Amino acid sequence: MVANKENLKERYMEYQLLMQQLQQLQQNVSDLEKHVVDLNSLADNLNSLNDSEADGETLMPLGSGIFVKGTLKDNKNIIMNVGANVCVEKTVPEAKGVVSKQLNEVGGVIKQIQDEINNTTIRLQELQSEFQNLREEELS
Repeated sequence: MVANKENLKERYMEYQLLMQQLQQLQQNVSDLEKHVVDLNSLADNLNSLNDSEADGETLMPLGSGIFVKGTLKDNKNIIMNVGANVCVEKTVPEAKGVVSKQLNEVGGVIKQIQDEINNTTIRLQELQSEFQNLREEELS
């Protein structure tokens, strides 16, 4: 009987841990999906940059829906932050390639996390079934 209670405690602790892990995984997927939206928006902006005229007036975003009017001097090259506060000049096609690569990488990570979510969910269902069986045994 004591062994059963200890076993039940262990299973319940595992269940709680898996529930927390599942919530964290779901949050990670949500964050990554937002990142995909941002990357797709960036890809669209890079595509529209090619369609813009050099020396033409345009609206330049400052952030959060705030823009300033400006003149586009060069529609063939961009300055891209590559990390650690380092910026490099790239052509628009090179930048599109970087964004495309990032989209593929993020997509792969999302798939891995979703596989983990599926495995965690299966284990949680197994534990729930065990709890249900134990409950039925106690009531018998």
